Amino acid sequence: MNYKDQLYNARKFAIEKHNGQLYGIYPYEIHLGNVVSVLMRFSILPTNQENTDILISIWLHYILEDTTVSIEELEKRFGKKITEIVSSLTDGDGKNREERKDNMYNKLIHNQISIVVKLADRMANVEFCLIQNNKKLYDMYQKEQPKFQQIVSSKMNTELANSLLIYLKTLL
Repeated sequence: MNYKDQLYNARKFAIEKHNGQLYGIYPYEIHLGNVVSVLMRFSILPTNQENTDILISIWLHYILEDTTVSIEELEKRFGKKITEIVSSLTDGDGKNREERKDNMYNKLIHNQISIVVKLADRMANVEFCLIQNNKKLYDMYQKEQPKFQQIVSSKMNTELANSLLIYLKTLL
């Protein structure tokens, strides 16, 4: 299967499984597409397997957290590598947002693609807050940024991740 077909299958699967979920007032696929768009602005296109894995992971990054898809089903459909990336982007257990995010960050930092996807996800979320004038959500991301930045910046080792973090800092 070529790169574009792999990406198409991931997109189709994600849209089907997130059916009925909303991102604000919009269908959830808007958020997923926004995250893909962030990386396309940084020249991440489905031209090789690594880029395709990144883009597939974006379409699937909330599939374990927000749908009934099991880790086994995900691995069967998309393989071990994608499943590891998506699993590391899935919130962990915790009694509040901070604990859930801390648990996720502890998994995330061991996978460079996961770091890239999370940076792009946060960028898309922050840009959406700015477009929608959602000050409350923007303030939450701004408050979380120093801790998030400290955690990921000490573990990331790609030029892409560095570029994404620099851009994210300009938004916040």
